[in-house]
Amino acid sequence: MNRKRRAVFSGVACILGLMLAVQFQTTNNPVTRDTRDTWELRADLEKEKQRQQDLNDEINKYQALLDNYEQSRKKEKIEAMQQALDDLKEEAGLTEVSGQGIVITIEPFNEGEMPKVYPELIRRLINELNRYDAKDISVDGQRIITTTPIREVNGETYINNQPISSFPIEIKVLSDDAQKLQNKIIASESAEDFVRENLYIDSKPENQLTLPAYDKPIRVKYMKQAKEEL
Repeated sequence: MNRKRRAVFSGVACILGLMLAVQFQTTNNPVTRDTRDTWELRADLEKEKQRQQDLNDEINKYQALLDNYEQSRKKEKIEAMQQALDDLKEEAGLTEVSGQGIVITIEPFNEGEMPKVYPELIRRLINELNRYDAKDISVDGQRIITTTPIREVNGETYINNQPISSFPIEIKVLSDDAQKLQNKIIASESAEDFVRENLYIDSKPENQLTLPAYDKPIRVKYMKQAKEEL
């Protein structure tokens, strides 16, 4: 009988101990409740939404500035590339050019005679003009570039696959110092070569000359497209 009482007493004591422990825990850690009313909650929510919207507006503003900056940089790059392309075209003789220079005229010494103007005479004259710092050259309306063919076909001299016209033959040369170039060409070996062929060279400086662009296809040998590296 005593054993039963002790067992019951122990059980009750355990239950009371658990209850006291739970009550103590609840007292020390009360559940916090949001005591704000509905209007306050709505007002706080609206403030949070507005703050988020302000942040989004700032992000969009700076993103737009960044996009504009990138577009500006792209535009500058395109303009720089276009300028470089134009410079290369001008250097290659693919554009019309103007400036000061000299006009060389080739004519027969004696009227009525029609001496031949051999390709070698033209090539030597062009080489000499380049040696004297000529910037750009056209012969009989044909722009001279590095790949210009000057050859004889069926007894006629062709430049850029076009036959040269009858006398007088006009050669236009652009130069930074036209007077100096004229003085050199008059006393050049090329002038003597033309004299030996019964041809007379005359030249005069001009303040403004216009040379046509090279308008024929440019054929480049021994080149192939490079493969793009991945």
